[in-house]
Amino acid sequence: MKTYSLAWQNAKRIWTNGSRVFVLNAADSLEVYKQSAPTTGNGTLTKISETATSTAALFDATNVWMVNSTVYALTSTGAINQYSYTETPIIGTIAARLQSAGVVATGLTDVSQAWSPGAGVVNTQTTTSDPDTTGQIAKYSTGPWAQLDPEVRTGIVGTIMADAGPCLADPDPSVQPYFATSPDETGGVEAVDPAEEVAQTPSNTVTGKFTLGSGLPAAGLRVTLTANDLGDGATGQTQVPFLGMATTAADGTWSITLPGTLPADVQQAKDDNGGILNLQATAEGVTTTTTSTPMLGVDTLSTATAQQSATVSGQNDYGHSTLLAPNTVSGTTQDTYAASTDSSTLAADYNPYLVNGHDVSAEAVRPPTVPMSSGNCWDTKTKIDSSTKYTVVGEAHANWDAKSTFEYESSMSSSIDTAVKSSGNWTIGASKELSQSNGMTVGWSNKSKYSHQYQVPILYKKWKYQHWCSGSVRATWYKIEASGYHIPADGAAGKFGKDVSSKDGSANFNKAPKANRTYLEGGGGTLSLAHGSSVKFGGAVSAFGISLGAKTGYDSNHSQRITLGNQPGKQWIWGKNGSLSSGHAGVFYSK
Repeated sequence: MKTYSLAWQNAKRIWTNGSRVFVLNAADSLEVYKQSAPTTGNGTLTKISETATSTAALFDATNVWMVNSTVYALTSTGAINQYSYTETPIIGTIAARLQSAGVVATGLTDVSQAWSPGAGVVNTQTTTSDPDTTGQIAKYSTGPWAQLDPEVRTGIVGTIMADAGPCLADPDPSVQPYFATSPDETGGVEAVDPAEEVAQTPSNTVTGKFTLGSGLPAAGLRVTLTANDLGDGATGQTQVPFLGMATTAADGTWSITLPGTLPADVQQAKDDNGGILNLQATAEGVTTTTTSTPMLGVDTLSTATAQQSATVSGQNDYGHSTLLAPNTVSGTTQDTYAASTDSSTLAADYNPYLVNGHDVSAEAVRPPTVPMSSGNCWDTKTKIDSSTKYTVVGEAHANWDAKSTFEYESSMSSSIDTAVKSSGNWTIGASKELSQSNGMTVGWSNKSKYSHQYQVPILYKKWKYQHWCSGSVRATWYKIEASGYHIPADGAAGKFGKDVSSKDGSANFNKAPKANRTYLEGGGGTLSLAHGSSVKFGGAVSAFGISLGAKTGYDSNHSQRITLGNQPGKQWIWGKNGSLSSGHAGVFYSK
């Protein structure tokens, strides 16, 4: 480092190419200084010229920078102008001259800053109102102007201090860049593809568990099982196909065996969903205290009654518990969601079990007084609203000398949270499996140093469900759930989500468990995460003001892949939830 104490406090801007320092004081005053030792920075500065040639445009420019003997200027109109700098020795002095050399580029109206990392290259920083794309760095060549990399990085905002660096040594190509101390690369093994998963065993039996709000078992309650994917196109009220009934055991568990031959419409819905059958199980009761509060549990499940053609994402694992909640809504209850609302949050002290000032979470629950049977009871559903929302279904990472690919092809392979409202507020329920064909190939392939999430358009519907017995409504609840892949009018088949490159790099690598790390040898190798399922992306979508999570099953058509460049040496990756070979990584990051 070297500090120069010169009278530059009124300078409009200062730039350098290493051996020369240029000080623009006014539209007609450009001073040129010679740096005697640019390699070390320990030399002295001597003014060699003051010229008024071609400086007015530089004074009004947004950015000015220099590479070797070429000066560049970014104008407020989105153009990059080029100037040549020459020196002519004259007895006792030097005549310095800046001369316009033409326009390098135009139309860069969103560019807020530009600079050159070396000869023949210009980087630009674009600032937009979109938080997912603002601060995008792009790379161009200058002769002729051509885009080399549309997105070196996104999310870099503010003023960039860029040094063309003619006096810097070239880095060792086999060493990845890092900040502070060198990362600890001990541990880890060479990456291999995860083993093939054991195919899910088809079963006609589904199971679950209902509990009180306190977590204690809800015993002795009747459970009704219905098909969940029918009636989506109906207008008005439609009856939901009944598939079975059971009673919860002492520990709250239940089990229902589906018919050996499903009703034709249910079988068709199952076939349309890649062989996966979505189900809904409900249990209802009444508290045994004087409050006699009606209680309701709503569970979402899925099963493969035969070998499915699509991958199950895995969040509908049997054995999960569903809480009963007060059933205080009615057929006339109106949902207060406003279309302009972007998200829904509950007060920190919200208690769904507080009914008329009394907490019913631990109260015992008995079956309704009116007996229930498949012959005199049924469920209906009525569509309240529908909306297409772009939903996060995955992400891919590539840092340093690597390229990322995310594939989401041919069919869906995602599980998305449902939301249920049986009292005053919505609660997040179990997930619904989407495996139907979408007939599309979306994602991206081989983007250099690119780490992003990916979104696809999914249709969401809000339903009013009602349970009827002997012609009377005995329970009402509302439900928000995904319906399927749906490209809106004039909409994209898929689009990039937020930049997640902050998960990559040496600092995050150092924090990762060593057991999760693995490496690939440089030289163009590739590795895919095509088994298991992704991490659950919290807040993958906001549907009708409710934030829902999503998860994707990996297979040959749905995968995260990294492809290495030609740099030698080890290139490290690591799984979020485990090693890649374990099949439980969920997603992997790139050092």
